[in-house]
Amino acid sequence: MKELVIIGQGPAGISAALYAIRGGASVTIVAKDNGALAKADHIQNYYGFENGISAKSLIAQGIKQAENLGVKFVRAEVSGIEFSDKGYTVKTTDGAAIDAGAVIIACGTSRNVPPIGNIEKFEGSGVSYCAICDGFFFRGKKIAVIGGGAYAKSEYEVLKNIVSDVTILTNGQTPQFDLPCDTRKIVRFEGDSKLESVVFEDGTAENFDGVFIACGSAGAFELSKKLGLESANNKIVVDENRATNVPGIFAAGDCVAGLQQIAKAVCDGMIAGTQTLKYLKTN
Repeated sequence: MKELVIIGQGPAGISAALYAIRGGASVTIVAKDNGALAKADHIQNYYGFENGISAKSLIAQGIKQAENLGVKFVRAEVSGIEFSDKGYTVKTTDGAAIDAGAVIIACGTSRNVPPIGNIEKFEGSGVSYCAICDGFFFRGKKIAVIGGGAYAKSEYEVLKNIVSDVTILTNGQTPQFDLPCDTRKIVRFEGDSKLESVVFEDGTAENFDGVFIACGSAGAFELSKKLGLESANNKIVVDENRATNVPGIFAAGDCVAGLQQIAKAVCDGMIAGTQTLKYLKTN
């Protein structure tokens, strides 16, 4: 059976892993950190803990439970998911590539879209969220990558092999890498039917044919954009089996519609894990 890769080690990701590995799948979880749950303090509305439990303890116990069953963990930041002859390849910002027959996206709901004027107006008309998907269309043109972290560097590395004129705009952020970049704060994008220029806080403007948004980490929103997953209201659209519109890609937890609660995430994970297992056994 091909590998199942789960992105995210919160309640949804761990729950999916537990059901899938007990069903016979080989499971790898890729996660940079413990997600939104790590920001919580004491949890008192989750079944089975008469005095509640700290978020830190719940996370640690879930990870240990999965490890005891044989789930493999990779501590890394995912930069994208690509189609491959084996199904999919999950790539990380440190250059790793993990082959997968199926993928469960369970990395929360953060949408790393900077508050730049007119950004939504030019989405699909100069504003892109996927270097691999759209870089080809900007050959011979001038483009920019917006972001200052490992994800932005990863997108830049992809684009520089396709486009000769690529600038990194950190949008006021201190860059986390040693590459030439412009740190000016961005106010808005301008253009008629398509993006034509970037206007900075200091009143200056520079012409660009396209910009690639790569702020923070690649969360569920960015990954869904790269794969062409259907989304609505900043959530990945799934069916009752937590399957997306792309075969072999499932989603669970806060990145799909519904209450953002641990109990719901665990339920999502259970459904995604069992249904992904069925998919792997027949594909």
